[in-house]
Amino acid sequence: MKYAAIAGGVLVAIVGTIFAVGHFSTSPQKWIAKRYTTVGYHRYHSAKPPSRVAAEITRKFRPVDRIADSAGTYLQYRSWVVGVLPGGGGTDITVDSPSAGYNRYSSHVGRYWHRPGSNGWDRRGGASFRGGGSGSGK
Repeated sequence: MKYAAIAGGVLVAIVGTIFAVGHFSTSPQKWIAKRYTTVGYHRYHSAKPPSRVAAEITRKFRPVDRIADSAGTYLQYRSWVVGVLPGGGGTDITVDSPSAGYNRYSSHVGRYWHRPGSNGWDRRGGASFRGGGSGSGK
């Protein structure tokens, strides 16, 4: 009886962990793809206004930085750049890798964000690199 209770507790802990990892570790790209209408590769649309869409995304995923100007809102994540722009009677959303997003929106974010490293950005927005090549650290 005692072992059944312990086994049951372990099973509940394992199932809870699997649920939490699957539920809370979603990337912004995956969450956006599920929540908004797909219109192309990493391109989405919502009938909601851009300010509301940007608020929904930042409520779910806190960005490293956020830049807003008259053209749109740009969200910097460690491994993604999300553009939230007015379009099509609502909002167009783009999700890019750090280098592609930085290049796409450099006229809007270039004065504020560092160019991303090979591994995106660190949590403070600095360039993140994976490390050196052969002989590194010797």
